[in-house]
Amino acid sequence: MNSFQDTEKFIEGKEVFCGIDVHLNSWSICFFCDGEVVEKHRIFPKYEQLFHILKTHFGTARSISLVYEAGFSGYWLYRKLTADGYRCMVTPPNRIPRQDDRVKTDRRDAEKLARYLAAGILKTVVVPSTVAESDRRLLRRRSRLVRKQTQIKNQIKSFLNLYGFEKPASIRSFWSKVYMDWLQNLRFEMESDDYILKGMLRDFRRSREDLVELTRHIKHLAHGSQYCDSYRKLTALRGVGLITAMTFLLELFDISRFANAAKFTSYLGMSPSQHSSGEQVHMGPISRQGNSYLRYVLVESAWTVIRHDPSLKDKYNRIRARGTNGNKAIVAVARTLAIRLRRCLLDGVDYQVSAV
Repeated sequence: MNSFQDTEKFIEGKEVFCGIDVHLNSWSICFFCDGEVVEKHRIFPKYEQLFHILKTHFGTARSISLVYEAGFSGYWLYRKLTADGYRCMVTPPNRIPRQDDRVKTDRRDAEKLARYLAAGILKTVVVPSTVAESDRRLLRRRSRLVRKQTQIKNQIKSFLNLYGFEKPASIRSFWSKVYMDWLQNLRFEMESDDYILKGMLRDFRRSREDLVELTRHIKHLAHGSQYCDSYRKLTALRGVGLITAMTFLLELFDISRFANAAKFTSYLGMSPSQHSSGEQVHMGPISRQGNSYLRYVLVESAWTVIRHDPSLKDKYNRIRARGTNGNKAIVAVARTLAIRLRRCLLDGVDYQVSAV
């Protein structure tokens, strides 16, 4: 459009679609209406600037719908827009239709989002409440701390390999108090290596203390009034513990939003991929496109659960008997476990172990 006045006249009484390509230092914005790109802007990442454009340039529109990709910026922009009366969608990046564009710019991405929004082909992320989102960060931080601790352990083992040090046979397990004391008393030929190992041991102890403190806080949260009833239902099954149950509750936060078990397992990325040609249908490995945090803890729990639930143990054995490896078999068990846990919450009952 040649001027603000032309824009206001063109969009009057019409529905406008806005795509926002969100970056740390700038936002690229594209407005799309009636099959045409109306305006494009590049602004500082300030809500006030976006709100000013919406009010002054598009005040005559019947409605304005906006979309941006889920990512580092979280949901604060969504909450600001909806609080001011705008329709906003947060869309998962991996579900946006991809074109074989040789030229990729922020402005083009914003325009694609606006066009896709107008066409109604974008998937939406269900935005959690601020409480659920904040509590969920505890579980995700714990996951990062676990990975960090594993990384430090591997660094220490690699460092010991440089000198051919091995755990004494008298020490039964790694990372026990006895093992840590042995590491602390090790001496190297070079003073610098003594310093390096002691630094890594400090990092390990600090990460372990952080992990213990955070786990204690999550346990306190689990027994609070908001989660205790659902937590008890899930943990009625041995093998589903604190982290699995709370990850299940906080990553899903509203179990009723899944219409059926198929949509639920698809969200988890546990539905088998499918390749069809004519009348032939080939089922492949799981899609892995869903919630990776929850998928991981479910698979880890499944290894323990099969020791306590005979029907799930039988399922695992039957799949293994077909020649399927253990990792694929346990994923199938984890999928069934997830469906059963969902059912417990929907029906408001404790998990019941079923016989074969």
